[in-house]
Amino acid sequence: MKTWVIPEHSNKAVQRASRTIGKGTGTPEEIRAARNILSNYRLAHAFPLNAVTVTVRQRALNVNPNAVVAERRKRLPTILDKLRRHPTMSVTTMQDLGGCRVVLESVAEVEELVTVLRDLPRSKNRVKRVYDYLRDDPGPRDSGYRGIHLVYEYGASKKEYQGLRIELQVRTLLQHAWATAVETMDLFSGSELKYGKGDPDVLRFFVLVGSLMAYEEKTALVPGAQGSAQELADELRRLEANVGVLDRLRGYASIVGEHAKTDRRNTLTLELRRREGLLTVTVHETLAEAEARLTELEAQDDDNLDAVLINIARISQLRDAYPNYFADTGRFTDFVASRISEPEAGSAV
Repeated sequence: MKTWVIPEHSNKAVQRASRTIGKGTGTPEEIRAARNILSNYRLAHAFPLNAVTVTVRQRALNVNPNAVVAERRKRLPTILDKLRRHPTMSVTTMQDLGGCRVVLESVAEVEELVTVLRDLPRSKNRVKRVYDYLRDDPGPRDSGYRGIHLVYEYGASKKEYQGLRIELQVRTLLQHAWATAVETMDLFSGSELKYGKGDPDVLRFFVLVGSLMAYEEKTALVPGAQGSAQELADELRRLEANVGVLDRLRGYASIVGEHAKTDRRNTLTLELRRREGLLTVTVHETLAEAEARLTELEAQDDDNLDAVLINIARISQLRDAYPNYFADTGRFTDFVASRISEPEAGSAV
């Protein structure tokens, strides 16, 4: 039987640890203690995340038997980095320490699942908030990101976990391809496009693609990219000629190659050394073995190293659930290529 980690510290202790990391003013011993407190708080989200995922998976497969459902916890280095960027923030206010993601085929399926989950009777794990990045409340992000997020609060029988929050992301294949491409660019190039940092032309590229995808899916356009589809495609074509995003993404895909072809249950750790473009994929027989390896890697605190643990029911689905770590951006590049292959308005044919 699996032993679940429980929260060992009060919310006030977690908040103090967050400030210690955010301000970076503690002694080495204080910083080490703060990291341990935050690590425990992060790991404690595994149980409520599992509980939410079980519910979500059943409903998602009812909507579409081919739905891809996966879960992962926010990486400790990512949490620490966010605290350093926002020194007054506490991890107790982060809603995505535990994350579940569903990828469906269409906007209609996404909205059907969201309605089912929001109105689920007798659910002890309550949907506290819905963020609709497709239509309104609040609408597409300025970056071009689109999807629907639900924030759950655990409220079932295990009192030690009550109040912990889990984020569910529901996306279409196209929306997931966009997010995958952004994460792949960040992962391999060291940029921070997801935080609005990076080459302005590349940032604009993804805004334009987000709006073109919104046209395709008949949802709200991205702020700042609300021209006609032809105007957006013409601008995108000119940008691609300058920045070569598609060529870069195809190059990243060739670096990684093919992994995860078996159908048996496995746990993987992925280790990417960005500067060298070197990816190591290790298959572990047990989750405990994989978690031990991930803890060892994260303790290195190496900015050049990106490490992640992935546990998914069918490894053959891994490239669909987490394509960003395999740079499988074919769906994204195919979509963009189809839009920029048309001759520019007013040009000779």
